[in-house]
Amino acid sequence: MSVGSETLQGGKAPACLATDSVTSGALVTSEATATLEYEAGGGGRGAVMELAQEARELGRWAAEEMEAPVAARAPESTLRRLCLGQGADIWAYVLRHVHSQRSVKKIRGNLLWYGLQDSPEARRKLELEAAVARLQAEILELDQSLELMERETEAQDMAMEQAVQRMQDTQRRALLLRAQAGVIRRQQRVLQDPTQRLQNQLKRLQDIERKARVDINFGPLASADLGLEPMVLGDVRTACSLRTQFLQKLLIPQAKRGSVLTPQDDHFGTSYQQWLSSVETLLTNHPPGHVLAAMEHLAAEREAEIRSLCNLDGLQDTEIARPQAPDQSDSGQALPPMVHLIQEGWRSVGVLVTQRGPLLKEHQILSQRLLGLMEQVERCALGSSERQALVLGLRGCALWAELKALRAMSQELEEAAGRRQLLLQELQTKQQRILHWRQLVEETQEQVRLLIKGNSASKTRLCRSPGEVLALVQRKVVPTSEAVAPQSQELLRCLEEEARHLPHLLLGPLLRHSPGGLQPLPTVLPSIYQLHPASPKGSSLIVLSHMLGLPTGKAPELLLPKAASLRQDLLFLQDQRSLRCWYLLHMKTSLPPGPSTQELLQIQASQEKEQNENLGQALRRLENRLRQTLERIPKLQGVVGDWWEQPGQATLSGELCQGLTLPQWQLRWVQAQGALQQLCG
Repeated sequence: MSVGSETLQGGKAPACLATDSVTSGALVTSEATATLEYEAGGGGRGAVMELAQEARELGRWAAEEMEAPVAARAPESTLRRLCLGQGADIWAYVLRHVHSQRSVKKIRGNLLWYGLQDSPEARRKLELEAAVARLQAEILELDQSLELMERETEAQDMAMEQAVQRMQDTQRRALLLRAQAGVIRRQQRVLQDPTQRLQNQLKRLQDIERKARVDINFGPLASADLGLEPMVLGDVRTACSLRTQFLQKLLIPQAKRGSVLTPQDDHFGTSYQQWLSSVETLLTNHPPGHVLAAMEHLAAEREAEIRSLCNLDGLQDTEIARPQAPDQSDSGQALPPMVHLIQEGWRSVGVLVTQRGPLLKEHQILSQRLLGLMEQVERCALGSSERQALVLGLRGCALWAELKALRAMSQELEEAAGRRQLLLQELQTKQQRILHWRQLVEETQEQVRLLIKGNSASKTRLCRSPGEVLALVQRKVVPTSEAVAPQSQELLRCLEEEARHLPHLLLGPLLRHSPGGLQPLPTVLPSIYQLHPASPKGSSLIVLSHMLGLPTGKAPELLLPKAASLRQDLLFLQDQRSLRCWYLLHMKTSLPPGPSTQELLQIQASQEKEQNENLGQALRRLENRLRQTLERIPKLQGVVGDWWEQPGQATLSGELCQGLTLPQWQLRWVQAQGALQQLCG
């Protein structure tokens, strides 16, 4: 608590602005209004305050101005007793003139500020300083905004160039795609009509195949005219009747006109066209197996009729010469459905049309000869029975020729059916292979999608790996290397001092301060007996060491194992190169000539994954190597110390050193080398 020594004349002082530091120039508003009044000689007061009001003001002064704790504050009754009598004037003076240190500092600052505020030069200086600071801030802000605008402009220019490049690539690709689309549309228009024809033909063949699965039973021969017959049998019967009518018109003379109808009169007539149309309808609407079964059934019926006629007329020789009718069981067997039998039939029809010309000429010659024979028979004036027998014989010959032709056609159809069956089996096998290949393609696509998802996840994880590894190295490796550095420098200094005593021994690898790249420091010490230039095998061993790229201080007894190890590494690298060449050749042959965008993205993702994996493996190897190096440093220090302190260094042949000869010291040296190799390996 401090008492203010400043006295302000003229009554009350107004609230003013204060500064905590005059040099800073910051203005603060004073929170305290002090009423300072000086009373000389302890003069009397003008008015007496009430006791309760004085007690409350005294409590407020202790709580707010002096910041007294609650436990230390006096009760109101005690404050009233303090304000009684002469204590009232004392406490009134204390309330007016005694303030806390904080309020006193503010008041002093206000008084100093008033003096500075009245000076116009100081005010002008402060205004100029504020203006300069404001202008400097604006200039700095403008510079920063200009730099930011330049960076944004450069970024926008680069983005614009990339966008223009992408737009040009997109336009080129769009042109290529439009050209390819035009070619595909033209090809589609060209293939539309053949596709429609093939679809219609496929529908017809599917209908025929569905009909061919149904077995048809024609029934016994005796009941063929009494009940209903299958549609295929009726169509075959109609076609056979039309063919019979056509042949009758060619062979049998017309009785009414008394003349014979030549082939030229009806060759292109109505009966011929009706027969062809009925045959086409029959082959289009019914399966070949059903048609063949119906023809065999009709042939059996016709043969039964001919046999009955021959029995009536006594023509037994014709019956003996005629072969037996085929069994109904054979004709009832339905052949398997053929998909391409109709096309094969039309090809055979084309072959028959080419053979029709010579046959028509031969038929014309035979018809003229038959007509001559018919005229000769008419001139002979045969009886009615003889004439009837001759007509029946001619009809039997015609039917026999027809039956023979039908049998030959049936045999050809059976052979064609066998060939089509083999072709169908081959097509089914190809279909199975295609379905299997499609399944493999779907599985491969699914695996590729899973691989892309795994690559994206691995890439996300590997993006965080370099930072984590760097943090791990900085956290663990760097402090350890800094802690080991003084000891290593001290060891190297000792080695350099002791190496001056052995000028003929090559100790360069041991005196290196750094590994010099990724090659580790040598962990096998040199031999002092075999690497000396004066030794008989020293020069050859040194040349071999240089050829293998080994350090200069490598012991010669370890050259052969190192050479074998390098040989194995060479073979392994050659195998890897051949495998990679084969893999590249396989990829070149298996991939299409122009990879798509998706394939390029997959290749890029696989390459990024491989690079990330290689980076992770290299970092892990580096971490393991650093850890192993840190673990080997104390052991290596112990081994080096034992080697330099061993008494066998100065042992000569034929002398004892600490109870051991030179061969015994060499044996101990070899054992120590083996232990060190096991330790380092």
